[in-house]
Formats: sequence, structure tokens, C-alpha cells
Amino acid sequence: MAKKHSAIVQELDLDKVEGYTIAQKKYYTSLGCKPYLAENGKVKWLRPDQHSLRINANLKKHNAKRLFSHRTVQYTHKHRHRPSFIKFIKRNWFFTLLFIIILLAVIYLLLNPQIIF
Repeated sequence: MAKKHSAIVQELDLDKVEGYTIAQKKYYTSLGCKPYLAENGKVKWLRPDQHSLRINANLKKHNAKRLFSHRTVQYTHKHRHRPSFIKFIKRNWFFTLLFIIILLAVIYLLLNPQIIF
């Protein structure tokens, strides 16, 4: 449904409507529509419920309602970007742990060579 409507100026008499044949006028009245003059000069055929919707849509909201109206905001999900060194450790934790253990063993053996000989 369109959101922007032209405002209705006045209700027209069926005899004064121009640009429509008698058959078209009968068809619109059989649907329950009445002719209304829009602010842009065109004739709009509206049912009474459509006319009341147009009137209510053109009324402005009260300032307090605008101030306290709830607006839904959708936030985008942001991905955490970790440094590449931490990514490497997380992906290869087993090999990193194994390398550290071997490195500590080699250092211990270099500091205490009497264990080997």
C-alpha cells in the first residue's frame, strides 16, 4: 500500500464529475465509492473507510508521541579481529605446546650436560 497520498480537498457531487462516462460512474458507485477532489486536482474514488484513513493519515502526531516512540535499530554483527599471532596459537596450540616442551628440554640439557654423559 502506498504511503504518500495527496490530501483530499472536498467531496464532489456525482453530476459535477467530469472525465468519466455514466457507466464508469455507476460502476464506482456500485462499489461504494464516492468522488473526492484531491489537492493535485485529480478526482479520486474512495470508499468511506479509505476516506477516513486518508484523513487520519494526514493528521500529525503529537510531539510527545514522537519523542517517546520506540524505534527498532538493527545492529550489524561485528566479528572480532584478533592479531595474527594469537590466531596462529589458537589454531596450532598442540604443536606450539610440543615445541615449547622440546625447547625447554634442550635448554635444560644444555645447562646440565652431566645428565647425558
